[in-house]
Amino acid sequence: MLRLLGDHQGPGDAALQSTYAPRDPLAEYLQGRISTRQLRVLVEGLPTDSAFHRAHRDTDWRDSDWINRDSNSILRVLLYTVQSALSKSPVPKPDLLPAPVVAPSDEDEADAEYSAQQLAEIQAVADGWFANN
Repeated sequence: MLRLLGDHQGPGDAALQSTYAPRDPLAEYLQGRISTRQLRVLVEGLPTDSAFHRAHRDTDWRDSDWINRDSNSILRVLLYTVQSALSKSPVPKPDLLPAPVVAPSDEDEADAEYSAQQLAEIQAVADGWFANN
């Protein structure tokens, strides 16, 4: 299960609960009501706009944000092309909207400790469940 969600257990859990509510797929998995394969199918079926996929992309931009940016850029280039064809004087090239800059995030010690504690707790629950089943 930890390999399935990777380093993004929080966003993965949030995405699973918001997508499959009122079910809780992780709780069902830990209780043995669904198999690892079934959990994997649920994770793979998460929408691309979910918190899990945004965490993997390292940006807060949703698909609609990317579409708006690309549409704006295409319209600017189209306008430039038409103006260049109809104008006798040179037309300045358009400034395209920038893509989101993904700056490396610096986890402070409290966040690192909290993440390590969560990972240890999840692993303890998983170890206990596998030992009993």
